[in-house]
Amino acid sequence: MIRVQCPKCGWRFAVEEAMRGRQDRCPQCATSVAVPADPVGDASAVPVVARWGTFVNTPLSDVDDQLRPAFDRYLDALAAVVVPLTIFPAIGSGADLIVPVTLNTGGKAGFTAYVLPAETMLDPAALARLFQVLFAVPAPVTRGLAASATLVFAIRGGSGQLQRPGE
Repeated sequence: MIRVQCPKCGWRFAVEEAMRGRQDRCPQCATSVAVPADPVGDASAVPVVARWGTFVNTPLSDVDDQLRPAFDRYLDALAAVVVPLTIFPAIGSGADLIVPVTLNTGGKAGFTAYVLPAETMLDPAALARLFQVLFAVPAPVTRGLAASATLVFAIRGGSGQLQRPGE
């Protein structure tokens, strides 16, 4: 069995040896995933930053029910700009990047970010790059109450656990 990780959702799964050098589908999101052709390439199946999950904390109001698909696409677009960033070194211990997202009335977005364990936190320049790409993604315009979600990224094969600091 070969362990691979989906580049879109970060789901880790095993595939048969016969799949070497071919494509398989992620069982979580159906994205096409490249299976390394040789055993040495297996390590490259785990990217430095991979999306682990999205947790919707406060959904959009009933007034904005038609915007829910747009909110989901927005969260996917945010994750898509974070995954390719080279803001973490390729080597080091595993960690998790937690990005709480708030979408306020009128399409104004707010972000915070933290890394667990805390000693792996981004330096100020890398943190600025992260926020720059997040704010560059156009947010859907809402009329009702704010919505919030949390994006979780596993860094260097981190745990992907959603924990608040101090828990």
